[in-house]
Amino acid sequence: MVDRFFQIMGRIAGYFNTENTGIDPGAIFREMKSRGNYDALICTKDEVLSFSSGLEIPDISSDGSLITFFDPAMVPAMTPSMMDLSLSAEDIITVCDTDLYNWKHLSESYGNDVAGAIRNNADLLVLFLEILFKKVAADKLNESDTLSFLDTSLRQLRGVYAFGCKVDDKVYLARDLIGVKPLWYDLSRGLAFASEKKFLEKAGCREVKELSPRQILCYDLEDNTITLHDREFLSELTEVEGSEDDVRDELLKLLKDAVSVRVPDDNFGVMFSGGIDSTILASICKEVAEAKGVSVTCYTVGLSGVASSPDIICAKRIAEELGFELKVHEIDLEAVEEHLKVVVPLIEDASVPKTGVAMTMYAASVAAKKDGINVLFAGAGADELFAGYNRYKQSGNINQDCLKDILEMHEVNTYRDDTVAAFTGTVLRLPYLDEKFVEYSLAIPEKFKMSDDMNKVILRRAGEELGLPEAITKRSKKAAQYGSRFDQALKKLAKRAGFSNKTEYINSF
Repeated sequence: MVDRFFQIMGRIAGYFNTENTGIDPGAIFREMKSRGNYDALICTKDEVLSFSSGLEIPDISSDGSLITFFDPAMVPAMTPSMMDLSLSAEDIITVCDTDLYNWKHLSESYGNDVAGAIRNNADLLVLFLEILFKKVAADKLNESDTLSFLDTSLRQLRGVYAFGCKVDDKVYLARDLIGVKPLWYDLSRGLAFASEKKFLEKAGCREVKELSPRQILCYDLEDNTITLHDREFLSELTEVEGSEDDVRDELLKLLKDAVSVRVPDDNFGVMFSGGIDSTILASICKEVAEAKGVSVTCYTVGLSGVASSPDIICAKRIAEELGFELKVHEIDLEAVEEHLKVVVPLIEDASVPKTGVAMTMYAASVAAKKDGINVLFAGAGADELFAGYNRYKQSGNINQDCLKDILEMHEVNTYRDDTVAAFTGTVLRLPYLDEKFVEYSLAIPEKFKMSDDMNKVILRRAGEELGLPEAITKRSKKAAQYGSRFDQALKKLAKRAGFSNKTEYINSF
């Protein structure tokens, strides 16, 4: 019997009680085939199987299979002994897609013998869950208490994650509270779950739902029933007190900490548009990187043409002034159309704004990957936390609207962003969505977020404290798809292809 199963980075899936239902677990391999070379591990009741993209699609059991995919170029070669880490007598099997920033600290608490076997953050989560469920068994906790204990324990993790964990006759599904890492499931015929909605739909699932980040799902293999445990998050915010300077200083302290824990041991990149969000982020990243002895490169993308895009013009000026290493990636209309063929099916959304943003992220991720960059920072979440969108000007309760937008980010933004990053083989890190930073930012009085003529006021004050020039702290910024001119590209391509509008054109993909 295999007791635990791990993965390094990538997509995950699982199938239970789906035999003779028409659901085809092999469909996920056909979808992954278009993504280039990959390795996969398939865990059944009795064994762990290694699979590579060049092989014929295996016959996968629909009655208790867990699958994980990863880029073989990004992890060491795996031996059978590494795959089969049988450390307990319980039937505990886990697959996870995770990026934990405190995994080394947590591993130290397990003692030298165990800590030495933990090579990465996924190993840590697998062991973390194994120890947790051993305690559940030892204490003979009922289902309700088990879910509460799991919820409380997961709050020790600092980072993003999604996992499926089979423990005896139960399967547990959970993800980070913001919802950066995606997880979808279908209960129409047994239980099927996966990182991406399309994986399940192509397998024949017809009632696919996104797991709420604020819920843990427990599936009973014997009864074919589920229990959903609600997780408290951001429900009891108390407005912070203090002067604007006090709030600014605490905000900067938390943001610097959020960046610091995410900076890797290797060179990394920052998606850079020249706006206040990405400039603050790049400035702090540069400071931390220099202290750590690694380098950080800013990536700016836009449409090529007679005149450079606004983002490129601004990014070049700011990078020169602040000493950022900058790489500009311009693409023409033909390249935009080729990118659309990949991006639109990938994000499973044909809306113009989402497609435009996804194009920007895709182009930046591809450029970074070509440079050997595996970790890319981005400023997602800043607009939602600090009232950055124009619609906040008409808001009757700015902080309530900010809270609503943060709680809905998994539906609007993070699935798109994580899916694009995973496809390109990059790890996306989002310091503005650090849970501690989010909790504090949402409790900042709205008078420090919006003034008569300026949004994101307190963030701009933070920029001033970092020494950023006024041209940056006072600059208004267009959304990514406009600043990069990808929205303009969509309009031109739609007209050239004979479509009456951009939406019809995007839907053609």
